[in-house]
Amino acid sequence: MHSSPYAPFFIKAVYLQYNFIFPALYGKFAPSTGLLNRMNQYKVLSVSHKQVQVSELEKFIVPFGKDTAQYGSTLQALKETFHIQELMYLNTCNRVNFFISAKDTFHENFPAQFFKTINPKLEACNTIAVDYFEGTDAVRHMCELGSSLDSMVLGEREILRQLRVAYEESQQMGLTGDDLRLAMKFIIPAAKRIYTETKIAEKPVSIVSLAAHKLDAACKNKNVHILFIGSGETNKNMAAHLMDSGYKNFTVFNRTIEHAKTFASKLNCEAYPLSELKNYKKHFDVIITCTASTEPHITTELYETILNGDKTEKIIVDLAVPYNTEKNVVDNFKVKYIDVGSLKTIAQKNIAARKEEKVKAKKLVNEFIKEFESIYIQRSIEKAHERIPALIHNIHIKATEEVFAKEIDAMDDESKETLFKVMEYLEKKYVALTIASAKESVKYKI
Repeated sequence: MHSSPYAPFFIKAVYLQYNFIFPALYGKFAPSTGLLNRMNQYKVLSVSHKQVQVSELEKFIVPFGKDTAQYGSTLQALKETFHIQELMYLNTCNRVNFFISAKDTFHENFPAQFFKTINPKLEACNTIAVDYFEGTDAVRHMCELGSSLDSMVLGEREILRQLRVAYEESQQMGLTGDDLRLAMKFIIPAAKRIYTETKIAEKPVSIVSLAAHKLDAACKNKNVHILFIGSGETNKNMAAHLMDSGYKNFTVFNRTIEHAKTFASKLNCEAYPLSELKNYKKHFDVIITCTASTEPHITTELYETILNGDKTEKIIVDLAVPYNTEKNVVDNFKVKYIDVGSLKTIAQKNIAARKEEKVKAKKLVNEFIKEFESIYIQRSIEKAHERIPALIHNIHIKATEEVFAKEIDAMDDESKETLFKVMEYLEKKYVALTIASAKESVKYKI
């Protein structure tokens, strides 16, 4: 048997590829621990009700103004200033949160410098209360944030919507990339699973939700006539709950008629000054009251007047502290009374039940983080191997045009043709070989 005239070249070429490709890729990326260390690019800066008074949060918010383009430019400038590759900005009523991907290792003064750049007035502060997370802790925080485990109201679902919208807006402004895409593609479904696989969002805990639930249970139908006394946030939220449930027959009374009219315009109903309540003669079924008055509005005398001889049972929902309803009204008339004190007792029981579910939710988060680590490693391998075809092609060129140029020139045309076919075959098959090898190394954590 005769050996091929290009066999020595072939052996040397394969040797060159193994000694060039594997050290270039796997010397750095093959061990799973090395891949996980790269997760340190994930970072979170968070300021919430846990660190500062809610009224103080405005100091940490990126100025929005009326120009959305300018808003995006401000966030882009933050990226450039701190050498951040990707950024997602979330701002809610009780938190400011930045989800970041950055290759640099930040020093301990980074959080303070970051927010002082947003608001120069913070320069006067010696310390700034900011939570800072990195690596898997950053991803864990985002997962807990999306599933309300870090919220003021445990189990509230609104934060998940806010998180999704924040990512979409940051994406539209060109602030995000593959790292945050991968993380958010995992975080949002994980948060949804926590809501569905635990009872963390069951049993309402807000006073308004509980009041609306109890009122709905007490009403015989949706056509009842409801009087709102007061046009503050509590009554507005209560009205929103009731409208969502199908109630639509309202009347609004408020000390300031302008505020009453604004509230009534959203309910498509009449509005009166509170001073006119004593003259109200129309039929009603429910009173919902919440004002800042220190004295009861619904006295025995007034209540008897507005009943106008009506003997049917009414419902009074009193969400004020102190109460807006005189005790004698509850004692001496046919009234189903729903007060804020009894609702708070129920809320506390429901909060305790949700806290029990929080333990289950935390365990799920830990499981999800392990899943994400696996996803992250696989994606890192894919990204690392994106450059393999170019590396192999460069080796091909170097081998044929430099390292073995003389040997190739000495070959006959048939041998050269066969050699180049072998090299093309190697180029096509080598990527599959290296990816399979990398996945095995991750599987067995070598």
